[in-house]
Amino acid sequence: MKKEILGKYILRTATPEYAKQEAELQKIVFPTLSEEELMTEAQYIRHMEIFPEGQMVVLDGDRVIAATTTLLQNYHKGNHTFLEISDNLWLGTHDPKAEWLYGLDVSVHPDYQGKGIGREIYNARQEVARALGTKGQMTAGMPIGFDNVKDQMTIAEYCDKLIKAEIIDPTVTAQTKCGFILVEPLFDYLDDPRSGNCSVLMYWPLDPNTKLSDSH
Repeated sequence: MKKEILGKYILRTATPEYAKQEAELQKIVFPTLSEEELMTEAQYIRHMEIFPEGQMVVLDGDRVIAATTTLLQNYHKGNHTFLEISDNLWLGTHDPKAEWLYGLDVSVHPDYQGKGIGREIYNARQEVARALGTKGQMTAGMPIGFDNVKDQMTIAEYCDKLIKAEIIDPTVTAQTKCGFILVEPLFDYLDDPRSGNCSVLMYWPLDPNTKLSDSH
């Protein structure tokens, strides 16, 4: 994949020459994430070997300003962590026969946030999901807005209100506007205090009649 987006940037399939910049971008975008949960240059290169069509970057000239890492996985009822679903970030859990494209992250440099780049990445991932014959994509969004109200409620209460659309979160609500349907909180998914170490599982089906499971 390679195409122009927003009239000025290039969204394309990632290649090894961009791996170092991707690793540097992670540290900028996720400053409170634990070191073991930040992807390295070597891991990015490995991702491209295992599932090349699922790895993408957005370029402003030669500069990587955004990126995403994905794999193919099925929905598994119950809790899982970021490191478990990603094989400690090495993507050994990628299943070529799985039903869903699982997005591990979307990183957009702070200087370029708010321009619609994230939405373009989600749309591109949906194109990949369709091309591969999957049901769509799922991901776990970080409810970073919890950091602003952590003295007023627990992360469980925050996620409950979020799923019921009673509150707005900078990340998760933006993902629902792209097309994602919220499912359930994944407690202790990440080691990230901003989001209460939690993420919210969500999915975006290619067919609006497709459900993630019998109960969702």
